[in-house]
Amino acid sequence: MRKGRERRRKREVVLRRVSMRILSWISTVGFGLLAAGLLISLTWGYDSDRMTGVIVILCVIAFCRRITCARVVLRESVVTIVNPLMTYTVPYAAIAQVRGGGGTLSLLTYAGEEVLGMGYAGSVIDGFVRSADRAAQRIEERVKPKRRKPQEAPVVKKITVSWIADFCTVCAAVCLIVHWFAGT
Repeated sequence: MRKGRERRRKREVVLRRVSMRILSWISTVGFGLLAAGLLISLTWGYDSDRMTGVIVILCVIAFCRRITCARVVLRESVVTIVNPLMTYTVPYAAIAQVRGGGGTLSLLTYAGEEVLGMGYAGSVIDGFVRSADRAAQRIEERVKPKRRKPQEAPVVKKITVSWIADFCTVCAAVCLIVHWFAGT
């Protein structure tokens, strides 16, 4: 089982801006420590303001993780674009064009659908760094050999699961319920 997982990881290429990875961990660890500090301070006595702070911080962590965990995964026969709320899986043979310019990355399928990669959306710095162009080039390298037999395969859409963001959202909801009952 382990060898199969390792082989699959070797065939996968994850494309993600370095700045997104750094911002993701800074926001998670920084705000997480702040929330932990506020939770520890609640052991000395319940304070409505501190509990509100915990709820807000957990929501901020969830929001930041959703935004900064957007990425593009190149697998053996499909491109998976993981956006904050939706994940799109597009077979290589269905991709008509890969666009990467002006800080934006998108795939255009033979069926006429356009799938935007939010991990490469609208960066001012990308005008100089050109990370969206490099990502488009890497995708194009994988797509080109598979384009010999174009297909109108459907784009598979599903809800994105982000474990840390979802966990923080559930914890924020639990804290809100506790705050609501303890506040009365």
